[in-house]
Amino acid sequence: MEKNKTGKYLKYAIGEIILVVIGILIALQINNWNEKSKLKNEEIKLLKEMRSALISDKEDIISNISEHSSAAKSCSILINHISNKLPYNDSLDFHFANALNTTRFNHTSSPYETLKIKGPDLIENDTLRVMLGEYYDKWVGYQFELQKSSLQSFDLAKERQFELFNSSRFWNKIAPIDYEQLVKNNYYYSWLTYTLGQRQWEGQMFKGLNEKNEQLIKLIDKEVKKNN
Repeated sequence: MEKNKTGKYLKYAIGEIILVVIGILIALQINNWNEKSKLKNEEIKLLKEMRSALISDKEDIISNISEHSSAAKSCSILINHISNKLPYNDSLDFHFANALNTTRFNHTSSPYETLKIKGPDLIENDTLRVMLGEYYDKWVGYQFELQKSSLQSFDLAKERQFELFNSSRFWNKIAPIDYEQLVKNNYYYSWLTYTLGQRQWEGQMFKGLNEKNEQLIKLIDKEVKKNN
């Protein structure tokens, strides 16, 4: 200081501080980049798991659509026979059983449950995040409520129809104890008309769910491809 070197030392100190700050900022930037990279990898991994779950759902959805369509067709055939008082033939035995056939939606939700634990914000794409919530919480939830109600009504119907058919093996073929009396049975005819509408409605709901499923798979594929 006596030799008038204050300015030189001050500049040196300021330079040291600037270098330290720059080093800290670079380190923070690298750390942030690493964290973002880690989260992105975690997101892509979870999206791939969700895609597998959606594919599994889709296979089951298509099976349910087919089952409901088949049961609705059986109801229509039986309604036509009863309405027109057509004679009995043993080909009807399949339709008597098929009308009572029930389906179950075997849904895979574990990847979405994982997402809820980690936080929905893990999915960066806003459209994809919203659609995932709608699919699982709204559409799948409604499908299960509809299925629960449907299974309860079919269980009651099976119990009541024991007296109308000579077999309790409703998953195969069943023949009426007395076809002429069955044709006159108002309960059975009313049940068929109600079941026809129920089958058609459930089939439509599954078709809607299938559309949402396909949209999600396409969005996930696009998101994964973008980050490869």
